Amino acid sequence: MRQLLISDGTAVSYTGGLVAPGAIDVVGLSADGPESLTPGDTISDYAAIRLIQGTAAGRANVVSPWIDGSSVSRWVGQSFAAQTAQSSTLTFATVPSAGGTEMSIKVIDRAIGQAQFQRASASYTTVAGTLTVHAVTINLMASLTGLPIASIAATTDYAIPGLDRVVAQVNSISSATVITLTGNTFDSDPYSVLASFQSASENLNGDFGTTLTVASTGTPTLGNGGDGNLIVELEESLQGMGRGYYDRVQLPVVPPAYAVAATSYDLYKLGFGNAAPGSIRGVDNYRELIIASTAGAAGGTAFEGKINPWLASCPGAFGAVNL
Repeated sequence: MRQLLISDGTAVSYTGGLVAPGAIDVVGLSADGPESLTPGDTISDYAAIRLIQGTAAGRANVVSPWIDGSSVSRWVGQSFAAQTAQSSTLTFATVPSAGGTEMSIKVIDRAIGQAQFQRASASYTTVAGTLTVHAVTINLMASLTGLPIASIAATTDYAIPGLDRVVAQVNSISSATVITLTGNTFDSDPYSVLASFQSASENLNGDFGTTLTVASTGTPTLGNGGDGNLIVELEESLQGMGRGYYDRVQLPVVPPAYAVAATSYDLYKLGFGNAAPGSIRGVDNYRELIIASTAGAAGGTAFEGKINPWLASCPGAFGAVNL
């Protein structure tokens, strides 16, 4: 089972027994009930803890299961690392050797992992009397984007018909030699996967004068998963497991969401095994708790100050996570 708790870095405080919206607190199990941990508390003070996420005013807090210190198996964290878009340069060199040669490029987006892939093609037939690298480059750019040359500006991204996730730009409108292709990153709204593309060409290997060199200038990655768009997606995917939102006919009211797409998050991950009666050891008794806290916020530092000493005192002697 996985559970996601989200904090915007708000300092912990209580009103009417509820944690402040956006805050996350660590509480220990005592004979008198749950008590908020203070920095330095250990497993000898509280044998079990739980995490509490403050929600919107008037709503019950989100809580984790009780976590027995002897059952903790993993405690790690990752500071926010941004997504990286794929980027490639197509550099043209050497003038065409003659007119009448059709030169072409093709771009294929393989992000979805299976055919049919999105693709776009561009071609240009060389013209005697205008045998320049610029003519090849700018005309292929015009063909790829479907725009007239007069409408193209240098170093400006343009959509490519047939490709939803890749844009193109040219380095100059008077002496063009390079077309740069850039893919998009993952986005939750409007939904778009991380682009991953490749290119191919014809008659640009030097046999007809002009050569094409393709170089990668950016590798597509999702970072560490702390991009707000990814947290929005993760929260939605866990609504059934954490909030019973499976049957959209019988339960048409969407649960509240707390992740913000425009926010960057640091991530903490806590693994533990609280077996329920009848569970199969190693199969359905393992739980993972993910805490997404606004990157660099003071609330994250306070959270670390409470949970790190307690986890360090557990049998696993887990090292402190400070992001």
